[in-house]
Amino acid sequence: MERRTTGYQQSMAVRQKPAATAGPAGSAGIGSKATRHAEIETKLEIAPDAALPDLTKRRKLLAAGVVSAAEPATYHLDATYYDTRNLDLLRSKMTLRRRTGGPDAGWHLKLPAAAGARTEVGLPLSAGDDGQVPAEFGDLVRGAARGRTLRPVAQVVNDRTVRHLLDANGRTLVEIADDHVSATPLPESAAKPARWREVEVEIVEGTMDQLVATVDLLMAAGAERASSASKLARALGIATSTPARRTRSAGSAVVAALGKQRDLFIAADRGLRERTEAAPHDARSAARRLRAGLTVYAPLFEGQAAPGLRSRLRSLGSTLGAARDLEVAEHRLLAQLSDEPDAYAEPARARMRDAFGRRSAAARTEIEVLIDSDDYFQLLRDLDDFVDHPPLSRRGHGAAAAELPAMIGDAWLGLRERADVALADPGNIPAVHQVRKSAKTMRYATEAAVGSLGSDAVVLASALEEIQETLGEFRDAGIAAACLAEFALEDATDGVAGFTFGRLHAFEQAMAHGAFDEFSDAWDRVEDGDLVAALGR
Repeated sequence: MERRTTGYQQSMAVRQKPAATAGPAGSAGIGSKATRHAEIETKLEIAPDAALPDLTKRRKLLAAGVVSAAEPATYHLDATYYDTRNLDLLRSKMTLRRRTGGPDAGWHLKLPAAAGARTEVGLPLSAGDDGQVPAEFGDLVRGAARGRTLRPVAQVVNDRTVRHLLDANGRTLVEIADDHVSATPLPESAAKPARWREVEVEIVEGTMDQLVATVDLLMAAGAERASSASKLARALGIATSTPARRTRSAGSAVVAALGKQRDLFIAADRGLRERTEAAPHDARSAARRLRAGLTVYAPLFEGQAAPGLRSRLRSLGSTLGAARDLEVAEHRLLAQLSDEPDAYAEPARARMRDAFGRRSAAARTEIEVLIDSDDYFQLLRDLDDFVDHPPLSRRGHGAAAAELPAMIGDAWLGLRERADVALADPGNIPAVHQVRKSAKTMRYATEAAVGSLGSDAVVLASALEEIQETLGEFRDAGIAAACLAEFALEDATDGVAGFTFGRLHAFEQAMAHGAFDEFSDAWDRVEDGDLVAALGR
């Protein structure tokens, strides 16, 4: 069957949009005054009157490379913690404080742990007066704060004794901070003050083995793992973790998955504000996974909350996707120029970088305006409300093992119908894109159910990913071809660059045709539906 050409005929062609005016988020980011360091530490509790063991010449520490301990130093630390009235930063595993006393007095923003370490960003005390959060931090956490005002929520006073464990050259390997803490919630009437003692063991220039050896000796002397990972959470009497439990109802399983994606989106929001390269992709991925769960598992929920969130997440994903699509197309086409003779590649490369640069700047500006809008913050708040108080239907209270496979099965029937249309007419570009989007939605929803459905869901999700990837290549080739067709028509494109764009355009068309053939083969491997049927067995 004859196929239509891709490229400028593609329905997903990237269009240049006028640049929007940047709002406050346009000045976001952390300036040169900030410091960053990764914290790898273990927090312990110990009785207020207990004596810490002598940590010099201990066999276990010597074996790990610790040969001595410096003289202890004492500090009086006074910190004011800031959060929203709803404690949104704490919900997002972030803390923000202004602390006086000690060698690192200043403003400190602790970010969620990643790869076993937490990042602490620091600014000097002069960055903001007590009661006035520095603009750099306020901008960075605006998404995590859901757009709400930051205010003092607790005062934590700490008498700290610091001991450094050293190697043979006097290098500090591990720091032991022995803290006697007094905490007062703000306003003071909100809760009673609290007192406790904790010991923080942190790697400075040492190793995990040295950290573990130190912790083992302290625990042998009576210390225990801390009941809270956060001084602020303990000051406010809030549990920072809940015991893991297997979710049995369909609604609780899906809501738990939605909560994880909400948290990942908030982490990506911070990257968007710092303009990290991966942030648009990460944010769009989390938004799509949220929408997939709300789409496939719609019967688990009552009312209009879920449809409303789906619609707004779709709009959000569209804005995020424009920047990501341009980024992918630029990397793709610049890489292909390496195979062209320099006399042709250099003019094409210069035009391409200019054209993509203008479009990408406009797309990034749209994101910056979006993430500082009232509608965006309201979406984040509504997501929180949905996760915290899900409007479960009767089926939402049903068993996950029965309800989730049935809904995935319904999604499979829709995907199969769309695939039949696309395979019958490969030139029907919108139909092909519908298959890709449906496969992605079903894959994300299936992955969200792995905890309840087990290995069969993993196998199905893997098969759907193969379909998604082949059609993703089809779409990427089409977007790249559409960009080339647009660039070729611009006045600044000379004959040499235009000739090269035409060569690349033909190559992208061929790539799209090949990707569709791969999709056809992949579909044949899963089309019988056995993988879907296995979920309900």
